[in-house]
Amino acid sequence: MLQRIVYSRFAHSGLKLDELDQAPLEPFPTRPGSQFRWKILFSEHACQAVVEDWYKGNDIEWTYFVDALFYVISGEAELTLWQPPNWTEKHVVMCRPGDVFLCPRGARVIFRTTSEEPFRHLVFDIPNPGYDADELAAGTAERAGG
Repeated sequence: MLQRIVYSRFAHSGLKLDELDQAPLEPFPTRPGSQFRWKILFSEHACQAVVEDWYKGNDIEWTYFVDALFYVISGEAELTLWQPPNWTEKHVVMCRPGDVFLCPRGARVIFRTTSEEPFRHLVFDIPNPGYDADELAAGTAERAGG
């Protein structure tokens, strides 16, 4: 069955880094012991743009169900990615400011921030996975037994 075409609206946003700096630390959904900060910049059908800070000692693990394009603003992290569909091909790279990389749909990834400063990055999720700050926080609390 074909899906009907849904058009996105034009989206424009500044980075809102001051808002990110003031955002509370939150538990990461797949590792509630790891904390991070994030701010949704815009959310349209075609793409959701997010800016995040990840911290040393707070490893992040995720399995992507959409394509995620990253741009590193500051900090450094070691990325370990297992290529879909069978996760037999493994990539380990250092991600630094100015780097751009794609975490493809179906990839399993672990990020380990190696710098003292936060690993600050933009993420463009294509298509929009529908992440919602309130819903995500509520789900994390539930998974952590809260």
